[in-house]
Amino acid sequence: MKRLLGYGSCLAGGTLLALAAQPVYAAATVITGVQVIPTDTGAQIVLRTEGGDTPQVFAVNQGNSLRADIVRTELQLANGAEFVQQDPAPGIASITLVPLDGNSVRLTVNGSNRIPMGTIADADSGGIVIDVETGANAVPQASTPVPAELETVPGPETVAQAEAEPEETPAPEEATPAPEAPAQTEEEPDVLVPNPQVIIDGVPIPAPEAQQAPPFLPQAVPPPVGDIAVSEGRPDFGEIDLGTAERVPRLVLREAPSREVLSLLARAAGLNVVFVDAGGEEDDEGTGEGPPVTLDIENESVQDVFNSVLRVTGLQANRVGRTIYVGRRLPLSAQNVTVRTLRMNQIDAAQASNFLVGLGAERAVSREREVTTVTAVDIAEGVDAQETRAETRTEEVVETDRVDFQDSTPIFRGLQVIAEERTNSITLVGTPQLIELATAQLVRLDLRRRQVAINLKVVDIDLNAIDAFGTSFSFANGDFALGSQGGVGVINFGGRPPGGVSEPPTDVPFGGINFDNPLNPINLAERLLGQILATVQEGNAKILTDPTLIVQEGQTATVQLTEEVVTEFESQIDTEGGENVVTIDITKEPAGLILQIDVERIDDNGFVTLSVAPSISAPVEIVSINAPGVGIEPFVTLLSERQLNSGLVRVRDGQTLILSGIIQETDRTTVSKVPILGDLPLIGSLFRSTRRENERLELIVMLTPQILDDSDQSAFGYSYSPSEEVQDLLDEAR
Repeated sequence: MKRLLGYGSCLAGGTLLALAAQPVYAAATVITGVQVIPTDTGAQIVLRTEGGDTPQVFAVNQGNSLRADIVRTELQLANGAEFVQQDPAPGIASITLVPLDGNSVRLTVNGSNRIPMGTIADADSGGIVIDVETGANAVPQASTPVPAELETVPGPETVAQAEAEPEETPAPEEATPAPEAPAQTEEEPDVLVPNPQVIIDGVPIPAPEAQQAPPFLPQAVPPPVGDIAVSEGRPDFGEIDLGTAERVPRLVLREAPSREVLSLLARAAGLNVVFVDAGGEEDDEGTGEGPPVTLDIENESVQDVFNSVLRVTGLQANRVGRTIYVGRRLPLSAQNVTVRTLRMNQIDAAQASNFLVGLGAERAVSREREVTTVTAVDIAEGVDAQETRAETRTEEVVETDRVDFQDSTPIFRGLQVIAEERTNSITLVGTPQLIELATAQLVRLDLRRRQVAINLKVVDIDLNAIDAFGTSFSFANGDFALGSQGGVGVINFGGRPPGGVSEPPTDVPFGGINFDNPLNPINLAERLLGQILATVQEGNAKILTDPTLIVQEGQTATVQLTEEVVTEFESQIDTEGGENVVTIDITKEPAGLILQIDVERIDDNGFVTLSVAPSISAPVEIVSINAPGVGIEPFVTLLSERQLNSGLVRVRDGQTLILSGIIQETDRTTVSKVPILGDLPLIGSLFRSTRRENERLELIVMLTPQILDDSDQSAFGYSYSPSEEVQDLLDEAR
């Protein structure tokens, strides 16, 4: 008996399978039958074979299964293409025999609770006999024991090195040290087939290559940042002009009342001081002398010292003539108040006022709101219910907007803002310093929104291809005539066709036989004619639309070239007064080209952030609807739609963005043939015609933005010189 080659590892099994897939040029053995005979230790599998040489068997154990590949064999069973038997013997769950490819067969034995082991037995009557053992004595092949010590021999490099060294006089035996063990050399294992060629279904499969990941970047690379427009402003809170150049040589004060300090400095400049106690406010100590201040001044002007005291104490001051009014909160008549109205050009007045409120200004907003009042009436027993009355009125509400910060002091505190929506203007009320600062901020906000001229080309590529193939011939002998053209065949006896003959269908890629006048003889040639015709028609591309749209930043432009079609039909029948009333509701949808462009932002570096959403829909079929009670036959139109939404895309000024890949493909094959004759092998092509239509539609959108120059030096739109014909049309329109 011959034991099958058994390998316990999956790697060895994979190698054997690769060997089994090698092309074998010897004659293949045909397996015509399978017989399973139960035995005391398992089962005996008998494979009846015919012809061919002795096949090769490779086996591998995987879990509780024995898998044997028999090469140079073919499986031709009488009862099917494969053999399967469940529970053929104790300890065996199933046995299957299936073809692996055109040159090998796979036998799989699944064990119940033990590993099946197989051996090849000698067959007297020919064939293949495999004994499968599942008993206690069926154990897998034992692994090779690992030796305790590995004996090695010196390699070529070690021998050459030993020959190069000179011989030395041996030392006394007692001084000889113990010899060290030679270094172990690692030898490459022997591989049966280093790079086996794998062939599946006769096609060589390339060997797998190790995929290497691209190297990492040497460091983190942030996205590019363009230039940022910067506008700076230094707030000027103003100062009191004392009109003197006097200087203070030395002044040292500690916790002095600010009222007395300001009076001392004003007298030094020859001015008067009026200290205003707004609403009876007093300082922290309740003396009414103002907050205390500590000074250590040397060689400083009287005017600078006076203004320094005002800044640190938070007091307000205003000079009128030779009198200076000082107080925590001066009355309006004692303040230096300016009123300025600005009419905004670009920004909305409400948005501009919101910006100033965020910087500390205060504004009053007048809003109108609707108030609905519902009057409810109590209903007692025996009293008829009355209708509930509701009254709606419009009332005007004035709301004040003010921002209170916790850790910072807003610079626009004390500025009043009024926004007027009709004229889009803003009125500012406050000190001249705050007015100037607020005006500078509003001028910075009132920038023109950039505009971009976007050239759009929507190209519909129609790749229609029609391949037609057919034959045409005719044959006549006396009163007998036979003809075939484009899959339509005619057999005629006599010189004229019968009177009631009808024209056969000719919906084929080639012209049909002439049946226009049934009184004339059929014109058939008296010799055999054969002709093979082939035509290929290919379409091309066409531009659906090529507009140039001027879109402002933050706006949306739409191009729509459509027609309305009925896509939904709904009828409702109601009975009123014994008569049926039919109500018909139809839903229409546009069919054609719809192109929408949304310009999100145009930055200062020449980049345009936009999104484009083209959509093309076309009718494909008209479907009639059976609607009882309707006098007409309603129908709806089915639409085929191709749509793309690009999302936000950033494009540089003058850069072209191409969106493609919206493809619709239809493949249709039509075969026309003469019954029975068109199905015959070889000569059947003479009585058959084939037409194949391939329709491939692809939508391509090309987009090119050009940022317009809206400055005063721009000549956009002024250099156009119409031709004579266009000028005549313009004059006629006037």
